[in-house]
Amino acid sequence: MTRQSFHDGLKMLNEEILRMGSLVVEAVDLSTQALLKGDRAQANSVIAGDEDINELNLRIEGQCLALQAQQQPVARDLRLLHTCLLVSLHLERIGDLAVNIAKIAKRLERTEGSEPFMDLLRKMSAQSLEVLRRGIQAFADRDTELAKSLETLDEPIDDMYKEILGRLLHPKGEEEAAASTEWATHIALASRYIERIADQVVDMGARIDFLVTGHLDGQYFDIERFGE
Repeated sequence: MTRQSFHDGLKMLNEEILRMGSLVVEAVDLSTQALLKGDRAQANSVIAGDEDINELNLRIEGQCLALQAQQQPVARDLRLLHTCLLVSLHLERIGDLAVNIAKIAKRLERTEGSEPFMDLLRKMSAQSLEVLRRGIQAFADRDTELAKSLETLDEPIDDMYKEILGRLLHPKGEEEAAASTEWATHIALASRYIERIADQVVDMGARIDFLVTGHLDGQYFDIERFGE
């Protein structure tokens, strides 16, 4: 493999990651809409579309391994392959979380006293989707400042998740107290999945910073000398 074909392969790999990111954004958007609207058809479309995300993840993994084996890259190129592999894995997991949300959307019934929880889920969903979009943009632009900001953007999501759990454990008013255990479990799981989406993106942000700077968890990681 020539250096030119190697760099063409890296460019194609980058495009595949961004394509996968677009599919995952759509899956998260549709699954949370299905949850909030009770749209079972929309939920089913998310579940069916997950196969495309999984196949793309496998293709990206294969491309990363092939490029590494054929060219024995060093320095930034090696960090790029490593980062693409891990970002793809994070995106695949986010796709799985979207499927989990879609499955809950198919089972969740609106009850009296549910609106305060749905309002919190609506805000969580919007913020989590924004974090995801910014995470993908940070990868596309190799923007370390944007990548580092993801953790701060995640904090309101964590707060809302804790609020939902707190209200489920300590209901406000008779309507909330009358909610069934099954319904409360669905709400707790849905909020957890939305919260985990943002956590996955925060982890992506750390990998993007590593790609650009070589630093991971505050320390410089010389990937070329690893294992010496």
